[in-house]
Amino acid sequence: MTPLTASEKPNARTEAALERLRRAMHDIEAEVQANHGIYPFNYGRVTQSELCRRADVKKATLQNPVHKDTTRVEIMAWLDRLASTLTLTRESTRERVTAVADNLSAEVDRLSEACQIAQARLAVVEQLIEQLKQENAALRSQLTQS
Repeated sequence: MTPLTASEKPNARTEAALERLRRAMHDIEAEVQANHGIYPFNYGRVTQSELCRRADVKKATLQNPVHKDTTRVEIMAWLDRLASTLTLTRESTRERVTAVADNLSAEVDRLSEACQIAQARLAVVEQLIEQLKQENAALRSQLTQS
């Protein structure tokens, strides 16, 4: 992510807006990555309006002279870069979601099988412990009798 700069003279409100935009950009990138290329909000679309909504910055702010030729240009470049990693069409989103669901389903099956194997091993170990307890009791009994 490239740094956003509005002007040479820092203004507290401008800096606060830039920081909120940076944070929102970072959060959106993290959500896209965590969701396998799918933005989970706004029907999967990331736009200037969505970024501004997430950053709590009015979209009109990007049109004022302080931001129009700097911040807005950076945001447009960021949106273009992000769009290349997003699954954008309804069909491709459906395919991606289906693939992720299939992978998760296979992982659940694998974990369920591993759990069943572990439970079977546990049952065997518990039987062995019970046998050893019985043998131990028998040996104690023999020891006290002799």
